[in-house]
Amino acid sequence: MSDILSKTLSKVIQWCEPSSSEIKKVNTIAENTKALISRYNSPKIEGIVFGGSFAKGTWLKDDADIDIFVKIAASTSYQEFEELGKQIGFESLRKYKPRIRYSSHPYVEAFVRRIRVNVVPCYNVEKGKWKSAADRSPFHTQYIKDNLDGDKKKQVRLLKKFLKGIGVYGAEIATSGFSGYVTEVLILKFGSFKSVLETISNMKGVWGQEKKEVISIEKVDQDIIRTFNSHLIIVDPIDARRNLGAAISAESIGRFVLGARAFLERPSLYFFMKSKTNRKEVKYLYKRLYPNLLVIEFSYSKRSPDVIWGQLKKSLNALSKQLKIADFKVIRTACSTDEKNLAAFVFLFESLELWPYRERIGPEVFRRNATTSFISKNRKETVFMWIDDEMKIRILVKRKETFAKNYLNLMLSEDIESSGVTLGLKSDIRQSVQIYTGAQRRIKGIAKDAVDKIFAKDLIV
Repeated sequence: MSDILSKTLSKVIQWCEPSSSEIKKVNTIAENTKALISRYNSPKIEGIVFGGSFAKGTWLKDDADIDIFVKIAASTSYQEFEELGKQIGFESLRKYKPRIRYSSHPYVEAFVRRIRVNVVPCYNVEKGKWKSAADRSPFHTQYIKDNLDGDKKKQVRLLKKFLKGIGVYGAEIATSGFSGYVTEVLILKFGSFKSVLETISNMKGVWGQEKKEVISIEKVDQDIIRTFNSHLIIVDPIDARRNLGAAISAESIGRFVLGARAFLERPSLYFFMKSKTNRKEVKYLYKRLYPNLLVIEFSYSKRSPDVIWGQLKKSLNALSKQLKIADFKVIRTACSTDEKNLAAFVFLFESLELWPYRERIGPEVFRRNATTSFISKNRKETVFMWIDDEMKIRILVKRKETFAKNYLNLMLSEDIESSGVTLGLKSDIRQSVQIYTGAQRRIKGIAKDAVDKIFAKDLIV
């Protein structure tokens, strides 16, 4: 290891390791909170255990979360399981202003002396007999505790800090990045922070072919591997049929690959610091690209942050596809929310306006019935018609709408049912939508957050 790399990592370790006083504080909060939960009386409760980075001793300095898993009897119906989980959390943490959060099922979150505490229900099942997505978590915790020694915990912290620095740490849907458990699995597989980065930086990216790159601690049946289709396959050592890489976005993987290469070439503390938006650079881009921005702003009824982010991302992708089908060239998109009641979509276009005409390609002239049908169907719209070099009929028709703003306005007001916008957002958008371009008004607030995502310069390039 080079002197620069060694010195850099030694410094970062100091940033990552919690102090003895912090460890004492978090341990006290954890035990006191667990005691509150233990007071809840129900014959369905068969155990209460710590989970996550706190239980495994891999949490970062000044960034501790406490996950407490309540094991519910396997015979409990799923509906009762969900309701009981919420009741336990709310009743136990009522003086800490608890709220509902959602992952695969609801759980309760509260802040105790500024430390986030999550009370998560899971079924008390044997390994492999999963009934809910959270059932694996206690097994994950025990597996990491059994296999991760003190030095490797430091390596996990380094990897977490690095992933945070390049903006790809966190399994929540808003980030779609690398979870804490994934970082632990990567360190167990490759042994050190440096080895993980070397492996990631040399990824070949074979995907969708017979030969796939697979990260797995244990040997896995190839028939199982063939069922996985994602840019990065990371096999869960607790459940070989689960691909930990499935929820990681292509952008997060790409940023990790580039970040790993860049850091190994020129080690720097900069990679472990959260990047800040360079206002001068953003202003420069604003001036030139602002007119090509289109914003959709709206308010929504209250719901969990996890739910609204999922709805926003799915709807943004659907609207982008609709724009591309209509021949608009969308360069980049972003969405943002205050996680309370305001949200925005932002699109960067090559051009907000299309040529007034659109070409349609028909069948070869020898296909008599198909040709007759094509001509008859398009007769009223056709501006003119010709035969190309492949002896196919081509026509030029006038577009119904040439401006992206008008196209989206029409879609969201009159055709929202077929737009791909999620059911949960349709009524919100109908009631409060505002659509405008960067040339029409100043972009601020939630919309500006989305614009900053589009224009932010990555630290890894």
